[in-house]
Amino acid sequence: MPRHVDHENRRALIEDAVIAIAVESGFAAVTIRAVARHIGASTSAVTHYMGGREVLLRSTVRRETDRRRRDAEEAVRDLGAQEALRTFVEEALLRPDEHTHRFWLAMVLGAASDPVLRAELDRFNDWWDQQLRGHVERVRPTDPDLAADLIDVFVDGLIVTGFDSGRPWPPERRAQLLDALWRALGL
Repeated sequence: MPRHVDHENRRALIEDAVIAIAVESGFAAVTIRAVARHIGASTSAVTHYMGGREVLLRSTVRRETDRRRRDAEEAVRDLGAQEALRTFVEEALLRPDEHTHRFWLAMVLGAASDPVLRAELDRFNDWWDQQLRGHVERVRPTDPDLAADLIDVFVDGLIVTGFDSGRPWPPERRAQLLDALWRALGL
């Protein structure tokens, strides 16, 4: 009798392995062989579900970026303009754990040389920019473009700078800096 395999669970297991490898060693270390070794399966088992490395990366990164998008959209639903802007940015800076921050840092670094990662990061950044600018425009600052650019640079910088010491800054420290940004922008 054939063994029943839950295909969705197998794909999730493979994608989780991609994330674990990328967080630990960067996306350059993500290979079909490394993923197979991580889950204790053959390379053909991985390619059966994912095809090749490009599909493997795209599927995994899209799952994670789509999850972040859904979380952010849900968090700001039914909020007023200023509270929605603050919550939207806090979702990026304060909610994710260290593992998630490391995944994003690995993706940003990997996007410099991997076209799949670049395309997926660009896809997410297009969404982020559209959402951020929409939230900023609703709070009506004096210069919406400047405010959106400052917030964007601040978010990127805080995520990357937080790793200078080998780990992201604690959420309390990030929240303190974010409060300073809101005051500086008059928000």
